[in-house]
Amino acid sequence: MARRIAAQDLTWLLMDRPHNLMHVNGLVGFDELPDFEVVVDLVMGRMVRRYRTLSQVPVQRDGAWFWEDDDDFDIRQHVRRVVLEDGSEEALRAHVSREFSRPFDQTRPLWEMQLLSGPPDAGQGGYVYGRFHHGLGDGIRLVQLMIGVCDPVDGALPRTVGRTTGEHRHPLERVAQAVEDSVAGTVDYVGQAGRVATRAGRTLLFTTNPLQLAHHVGDALSVARHPVRLMDALTGIASLDNELTNSWRELARMLLSDGSDAAAWSGTPGVEKSVAWIDGVPLDGLKKAARDHGGTLNDLLIAAVSLALTDYLAGRGVEHVQELSWMMPVSLQPIDSTLPPRLGNHFVVVMLAMPLGIRDPRTLVREVHERTSRLKHSAEPLVAFGFQRAIAETPVTVARRLTDFFSGKTIGQLSNVPGPRVQLSMGSAGVRSILGWVPTTGDQPLGICLFSYAGTVSVGVATDARMVPDPWHLVELIKRHLTGLAEPVDAIGEDVTR
Repeated sequence: MARRIAAQDLTWLLMDRPHNLMHVNGLVGFDELPDFEVVVDLVMGRMVRRYRTLSQVPVQRDGAWFWEDDDDFDIRQHVRRVVLEDGSEEALRAHVSREFSRPFDQTRPLWEMQLLSGPPDAGQGGYVYGRFHHGLGDGIRLVQLMIGVCDPVDGALPRTVGRTTGEHRHPLERVAQAVEDSVAGTVDYVGQAGRVATRAGRTLLFTTNPLQLAHHVGDALSVARHPVRLMDALTGIASLDNELTNSWRELARMLLSDGSDAAAWSGTPGVEKSVAWIDGVPLDGLKKAARDHGGTLNDLLIAAVSLALTDYLAGRGVEHVQELSWMMPVSLQPIDSTLPPRLGNHFVVVMLAMPLGIRDPRTLVREVHERTSRLKHSAEPLVAFGFQRAIAETPVTVARRLTDFFSGKTIGQLSNVPGPRVQLSMGSAGVRSILGWVPTTGDQPLGICLFSYAGTVSVGVATDARMVPDPWHLVELIKRHLTGLAEPVDAIGEDVTR
C-alpha cells in the first residue's frame, strides 16, 4: 500500500547532505544488557507492527513522493548485534561518531537499532543505539517511539509539552484575539517607553563628565548601526509578555541577523563527525537553583551551556562574541498520556539568541529567562510554522536555499527534551540512562541535546570533527557548570558580570 508523504516530512527527508545527515540519534544505557532476541521481538512487536512507516521506503513517482511497503522487509536488517573491540567509552564514542556519517540505504526503511557491548570479558553492561531519519518523525515522536519499546510502566511518558499553532480556532476568533493583543501591547509599550525616555533624559542632563557622555553617545550610535541590536533596544523596554513587541523583536532577529557571531567557528563542515556526552546529572539541585535565581529549569540548563561555551571560546582566544544564535525545535502537537497514532513531524524551529560572557549565574539566568520569555510570548513559532510549510511546498533546490538562509544565521541546533520521569526497563533489563543527539543542517557544526530522565539530565553533543574537534572538552565544561550551578546560592560568591 502506498501513502503520500506529508509535505512537512518530505522537507526533512530530502534535506540530507554528505556533511550533515538528517538523522536523529539516541543511546540507551544498561548496567545489564538485555537479551538480543528479546530486543528483536520487542522492536518488531511494539514498533514496527504499530507504525507501518517503519517497514516502508520512500519512492518517487511522477514527481510525487510516497511511502511504499518494503516487500523484502527483514527485522534483522534493522536490529543488529554489534560487539565493539573493547568496552571503553572511547570505543563506544568512536563507533557512534562513525555512524553519524553513514547514510541510510534508500532502498530499505530509514532506521536502525544496534545492541552494543564490548567483548564477553568486558562486563555485562551495554547500550541500545538507535538512529532514525528525520523524515520519519520529529524528536518528541521518536522519544515516544523508544519509550514504547520499553516495558509498560505508569509515568513513563513525559509530561505534556509543546504548544498548538491555533490553526483550528475560528478565523474571527483569531482576528479578535490579535486585535486585543495588539491594543494591549501598544498601550504597554507607550507607557514603558515614556518612563525609559524620562530616565534617559535625566541621565544625559546630569552627566557632567565629557568622557562618560561620549560613552553614552557611542553606545547609542553602535546600536543604531546594527538593526537587530536596535530592534532589541527598542522592544526591550516592553513587558516580557508583550506579544506585539516581542513578535517584532523575534522576527527582526530571524530575518535581519547576519549570523556573524556564528563565525566563531569558521569554515565548512566535513563528513566526519565527533560525539560526546554526559549522563546521570541529578536534577534536584538544579531545580532549586533555578528557583533561587528567578528562572526555570530550562533557563538554568541553557545558562550552563552558555557558561561552557564562554569558557570554550575563551580557550580558543575568542572573547568578543556576546551571543550565539541557535535553531531550537518547539513541538506544535503536545503529547499526552498515549503514544501517537502515527509518526511524522509536528514541530517548528525558532531562533534563540543565547547570551555569552556573563559569568554571574543570577544575572545570566535572568537574562536567559528574559530572552526565552520574550520568545514564548511572540508570534515567531506561528511565523516559523508558515515558513516551514512554504519551504515544504517548494522545489528541493529552492528549499535548500531557504534552509541555508535561516541555518546560516545560527551555530547549530539546541534541544531540551523532557524524557520519562520514572526508571524504565527493556526486556526486564533496567535502563540506566537515555540521551540523544539532534541533527544539524546547512553548514552548522554543532548540535546539543539536553534530555531529562528519571530525575537526572544528560547532555549529548555532536560536532563537525574538523571545526569542533574536541566535543568531550565542551561536555566536561557543561558538566562542571551544571555542578557549580547546583550549589547553594550563598556558596557561589560575589557577582562577576561581563
